[in-house]
Amino acid sequence: MVVVVLVVLVVVLVVVLVGTGDVVVVADGSVVIGDELSSDAHDATNNETVSRRRDAREDRKAFMGEPTLRRDGARFDVVAFDADDTLWHSEDGFHAAENTFCELLTPFVADGVDLRAALVATERANLPTYGYGVKAFGLSMMEAALSVSQGRVTTDVMERLLAVVRELLLAPVRLLPGVAEVIVDLARDHRVAVITKGDLVHQTRKVSTSGIDHLFDHVEIVLEKDPETYVRVLRELDVEPHRFCMVGNSVKSDVLPVLEIGGHAIHVPYHVLWELERAEHPVGHGRFGEVGHISEVPARVRLGTD
Repeated sequence: MVVVVLVVLVVVLVVVLVGTGDVVVVADGSVVIGDELSSDAHDATNNETVSRRRDAREDRKAFMGEPTLRRDGARFDVVAFDADDTLWHSEDGFHAAENTFCELLTPFVADGVDLRAALVATERANLPTYGYGVKAFGLSMMEAALSVSQGRVTTDVMERLLAVVRELLLAPVRLLPGVAEVIVDLARDHRVAVITKGDLVHQTRKVSTSGIDHLFDHVEIVLEKDPETYVRVLRELDVEPHRFCMVGNSVKSDVLPVLEIGGHAIHVPYHVLWELERAEHPVGHGRFGEVGHISEVPARVRLGTD
């Protein structure tokens, strides 16, 4: 029993060290961790939110040719996209990991114990401490395993859970169909941005290996998507809320806070939704729209959400 606990503590410590290092993305988009941070890099952090800023005009010009000016009468100056489950697949990987968690822990709990509910409850309780992303999910998964099994979970099971986390972290980015074409289309007459939340290092890697990062004028990785965060990002983008449109799969994160500050939002549902992202859809809201597929977004953007 002592050996198991010690192994668990070592595993948790490794994940914590990987996930909570002092990290910032500096102006050139590079990631700096721990003691490598300069005072200038520390200054780049703002309200515990780290942004990645870069001018993508040269990359876009090389890819698409000279951009056209914004058309007279265009509804928006900036169109921003969520990343996970909007531009690329994500939640289906977490869903598969949850299934593995339930399979591995079933022998250690009494009949009738809802393992999935226990895991979600642990994630919810840990959000203020761990935030979002794969590493936060991994810590919560191991904590839930210890809790539901009353410490009887074996070292082998904990090692398999850690392997699941590592697989999620190293999984290649899988773009959703039509994403690149949509971004190219909108980038001809709008500034296009990404606003995503989660672990900075992992999200930065996904953006940089997505194959479409050169199409965006601005990439912002935040700790939370709330009205205050959107106000700050729009201020940095120098755009008024009524000239801003957010596109994403989460009503809670991509729609409601944007509507609250006076922006527009387009909901693009994904076939799997994390339990903690569930929220009621706005009804009869003039600045809210919904489409069935991301390929419908450009037409909806140019038509307007109302």
